[in-house]
Amino acid sequence: MLKGLNEQQRDAVTEQGSVLLTACPGSGKTRALTYKIAYELERLTSPKKIIVAVTFTNRAADEIKKRIRDLNADDTNLWAGTIHSFCLEWILRPYMCYLRELKNGFSISDEYNSESLISELKIKYNISFWDSVSTRYLASGEKEEIINRALIDDYHELLMIDKLIDFDQILHYSYKLLSSFPKISETLKNMFQLICVDEYQDTQELQYAILAKIMHGKTGKCKMFIVGDADQAIYGSLGGVAKTHKEIQLEFSTAFIKRELSGNYRSNQQLIDYYRNFQTSDIDIKALGVNANDSAIITYNKAIHKDELVKYIVKIIGDKISEGIPEHEICVLAPTWYLVIPMGRKLKSLMPSVNFDAVGLSPLLKNKENVWFKIARLFLVSPSPKSYLTRKRWATELINELNDFGVLLFEDTPHKSKALLKLTNTISSNENDGLAYLKECFINLFKQLEVDIDYNDHLKIHWETFFQGAEKRLENPDFDLAKDIESFKKMFKHEEGVVVNTCHGIKGEEFDTVISFGLLHGKLPNWNETTPKAAEKLLYVICSRAKRELHLISETGRVTGSRRPYNPTAQLNAVTYDYD
Repeated sequence: MLKGLNEQQRDAVTEQGSVLLTACPGSGKTRALTYKIAYELERLTSPKKIIVAVTFTNRAADEIKKRIRDLNADDTNLWAGTIHSFCLEWILRPYMCYLRELKNGFSISDEYNSESLISELKIKYNISFWDSVSTRYLASGEKEEIINRALIDDYHELLMIDKLIDFDQILHYSYKLLSSFPKISETLKNMFQLICVDEYQDTQELQYAILAKIMHGKTGKCKMFIVGDADQAIYGSLGGVAKTHKEIQLEFSTAFIKRELSGNYRSNQQLIDYYRNFQTSDIDIKALGVNANDSAIITYNKAIHKDELVKYIVKIIGDKISEGIPEHEICVLAPTWYLVIPMGRKLKSLMPSVNFDAVGLSPLLKNKENVWFKIARLFLVSPSPKSYLTRKRWATELINELNDFGVLLFEDTPHKSKALLKLTNTISSNENDGLAYLKECFINLFKQLEVDIDYNDHLKIHWETFFQGAEKRLENPDFDLAKDIESFKKMFKHEEGVVVNTCHGIKGEEFDTVISFGLLHGKLPNWNETTPKAAEKLLYVICSRAKRELHLISETGRVTGSRRPYNPTAQLNAVTYDYD
């Protein structure tokens, strides 16, 4: 199994204790993490032991599971998902009966619902729409926000009325359970043989504290494998903390062996030498891939006007496709959705023959935690051998969530997820309008399940926020989103087309050609960003996604609300380089 690893990766994977692995871009971090999981799965001390992999996104969790299967490893005892999914699966749902706030049931407030409630309360409290309000908690149980406490109290009250909790409350209540009932930590520590944490540099304090509570359990032997890169810590404004080796050891009361991956298999050396201008730690990075000595193309355009920007990007994309570069190897980035969404719309309009993977162009973007979104994806992703395992996992998650709502499905069936997939595969609609298509499928599904939606408060609340959120985005002229069902289905085709996304949305991914615009002070970094070296870290992440070609743009013509022109990001503008 270990033949495919280099010496640094092999040392990290075979280490018997807990490991802190710092990994530069393109160094095979995910490879090392995957092999570590497979290595430990082969060495489980009991068939009841579980390997946990906490990832930053669900997409990253899916990638790890896929790679584990590619290694022909048995993943029966592997659990992989985000920290919020981990808390729901292993802490909140099994032990919610011990908390007064949760014992009568709960469901998750999706992003659209939470944003809508806070926007309404901002009007009530005369707070600007643009002012950020943090709903995060400290480990003490206190709210992190000091200024807008009254607004947040009202927000939590509104959630409680509908038996909803948001993402920050998932963490808060999980930590509260572990703190109040130490036996839960002991149970989990005995159950887990290894806890892996990916992208540790963007982990919040409370997330560290939850995992630390488990590791502090008095019984059980559980190791940790923590992976990341402090130079890629780009979520500081959302509470992400890149802890040092010493801080991690103190947090978990565990000795961590420090290991490092310094070779880069992604970019050529010329690109690496360029993006090291934005490195905040002094780690030498050597290109080790087959393209190590190839020439890079690096451009920086700070003269082009924003009105000419789309044509400029269209030409780059067209040239790359003409050269034979696959569409999915091309990426267009910007710091914010406000720049990405109109750019994606214009590119699709001007290049109708080109496929685009622009998830932000979906009207369902803000509803990912809504139960109807989870049902919708079973209808929007066609059954196939390639999608079977993913759809089966979605079906299992859905059955568990509906169970929390008091909707019990296939009670006499041993393979519930298969039964649900078999049923959804028989349901379709002739509607061309995306929302009308989904409504008809939803109604037919629950009719066959003999469940009355109107008699379940959770289902009704989620129905209202799901369709209200989607309709609001579809009606927004700034988005100009397609309404047909085929466009809805395209949002799940991640492997097809030119990627159009935010700088944060492409963490961990790589492309032959990266095109990044909106590199302007106030947008990168954002005016409100207070994290030290935030601009350098974002530029480092952007540039290190590229294998061969990098096009950076600080366009002119954009102005602030007070009509002052935006200037190029200072840290980029200060680089002296002989651009192509």
